[in-house]
Amino acid sequence: MAGIQDSGKIWYKGSTSPAHAVRAANKIFATGKKENQAIECWVDGEVLCVDLHDSETRIARKFPLNIEPALAGTLFSGFTSTKHADVNIVGPDQKGVEEKIATGEIYRTGEYGNMNSRDFWDQIWTH
Repeated sequence: MAGIQDSGKIWYKGSTSPAHAVRAANKIFATGKKENQAIECWVDGEVLCVDLHDSETRIARKFPLNIEPALAGTLFSGFTSTKHADVNIVGPDQKGVEEKIATGEIYRTGEYGNMNSRDFWDQIWTH
């Protein structure tokens, strides 16, 4: 089974600053991570799983590994196992990427703030 091969920052068309990304299945995925968010990423079968978390919101994103990149960009910094190059990138808002958000009352009553990533993932995708 494939896993996360590398991570770092990228520039891509439309971004105003470097964005967090990971390499999995030999593709670059922009995770959508904001500066104040914690992140955990892993590969489960044919899906890149991304858990983004801050003090009030938790986001689960599913990136199919077979999705075709739709954005042009370049590696910026942090990638240690990937040669610097212009790359095609799968964006966090791209068609085919699924997302579920827990915020406000749902976040508080679901106790999502204290949950580990795998438990959060299992719970958010079954409701």
